[in-house]
Parts: sequence; structure tokens; C-alpha cells
Amino acid sequence: MRVVRASFVLGVLGTAVALVSAPRPAHAIEPGVSHEPSADPPLPPEQNDDLVSTQARRSWNGGEPRWFVSTTLDVGWVYVRPRVSVGYGKPFNSWFGIDANPVASGNGLGGYGGLRLALPRFDIRLGTRYVFAFNRFYLNPQRTYDRLDLSRTDGEQAKILTYEAEAEFSIPGGPGDFIGLASGSYVANVPDNMYVFEETLRIVVNPPWVWRARGGYVVRFGSARQHSIGLVVDGLAVPRRDDSKTIRFGPIVRVVLSRHVEVRGSFVPTIYSEDKLGIVGGDFTELGFRYRWATE
Repeated sequence: MRVVRASFVLGVLGTAVALVSAPRPAHAIEPGVSHEPSADPPLPPEQNDDLVSTQARRSWNGGEPRWFVSTTLDVGWVYVRPRVSVGYGKPFNSWFGIDANPVASGNGLGGYGGLRLALPRFDIRLGTRYVFAFNRFYLNPQRTYDRLDLSRTDGEQAKILTYEAEAEFSIPGGPGDFIGLASGSYVANVPDNMYVFEETLRIVVNPPWVWRARGGYVVRFGSARQHSIGLVVDGLAVPRRDDSKTIRFGPIVRVVLSRHVEVRGSFVPTIYSEDKLGIVGGDFTELGFRYRWATE
């Protein structure tokens, strides 16, 4: 049995390495880490777009597959999210490896670690996230919640452990791309007969399961179609809350200043939910700058 398991693991690793080593078309799309697989094509040498730094002329699509270490730093309104990745392939384009990142915000501290396979137009990750909430406590079960319920200061502070599998994809169409995301989350470390507000999904959970799906369309523009703006709709379901559902809708934007620096934003408020959480229950997880770097 051990031989069979070892053979299976080696087969998976071999397949991943073969996928990230395969040649990609010049117009390949780079999977993003923030719910938008996004284009990062090489700019033609004759382009002279003053709005894009000359550094953008060298794309992450270039180079040969290799072992690398990369970093991504997201800095925005009340959050800092550094991330380190170690893997094989082309960083930020097509690779297989490990993601790890601490998470710091005004609401808590935590971290994430897991495996990731990124391919042009497809991205899948499996990992574990832990958050120690500064101002969130485990919640007594009730039919609906509002912002005052989340502000209670009695009981035990929430320490949330979430196991998550997530896949993203994009399909070209017209002047842009159809984008999609699907994830399943298993929320653990919650006392019996208690609920909790999951800080990343922004939803009240009766553990353990949360399902999420996102669909949308982004229009690409710029000298190499490197910028994008579009609309997305999110659907989330918590089966053990009588199949409680949440729907969000709003715009996302990405402006590429160079291959290292981007401006990103997501403004996806809740338009339907049994809970009345206001802005706390929306997806406003990005409003700031992203810096990317990788070993050559």
C-alpha cells in the first residue's frame, strides 16, 4: 500500500512539473490570486505607451521553467498581505509549488499555507488558513445577524481554522474574458453549538461547510490588454444555516503599472442576505497596490 501511495504522489508531482514545463502561447493568460485570472502578455517592442512603465515590456510569461522563490506584497487600506511562494515553473504564470503568507489587518492576525498549481487560464490551490480575531467572538446561534451582533464583547475570542480548496478559470470572449471561481471551505476550531464570522469569506458560518461560486466578465484594455475592469457576482451558501445564501455584486479593477507593480480593487457589496452586516459583509478585500518579485 505504501508503494502504491508513493507512486501516486510521484505521479501527481510529475504531472504538475510536466504541465508547468510545457510551452505556452504568447497570448497566455496569467492566473491571478485574487479571483481574476489576468493577462500579462509580453509587450511588442514597437509599443510606446506612456501609461505603462518600460519594465512591463518584460513579461512573467518569458524565460524558461525553473525552481524559484517569489514574493507578492499587497498593501492597502488597513491591510498588509505579504506572500512567499516556492515552486517550479514560471513565477506568476505557470508553476507548481507552495504558497505561504501571514495576514495582518485591523480585524486580526493569521496566516495561510498550501499547495498551488497555476496554469494559463486555470489556477487551483489547496490550503489551510488560521485567523485570530481581535474584535470577533464566537456567536450564539440565531436566525439572522446584524453588525451589532458581530460587535459583542462577551464570550471567547474567535480563533478560526479554515481548510479550503479553490479553483479559478478564465475563458476569452469578445473584448475581454469570462471569469469564474469555485471553492469549498471547511471551518473548524469552533465550539459546539456556536457560530462564527469567517474573516476571509465575510460570512457568518454554522460549521463546518461553506460553498462559494463567482462568475463575471472583465474588459481588457491598454497597449497589451494588460489592464482590466469588469463586474462579478458572488454566491455563498452555508448548508447548516438552513442553506443560508448570500449574493454579492459589484466591480473589480486591475491596472498594471509594470510587471512588478499593480493597482487592484474589488468593490463587491452584498445585495441579498438574511444577515444585515452592511459593509462588513461585502468583498472589499482589495483596494491598494501589489508588488511582485521573483528570482531569475
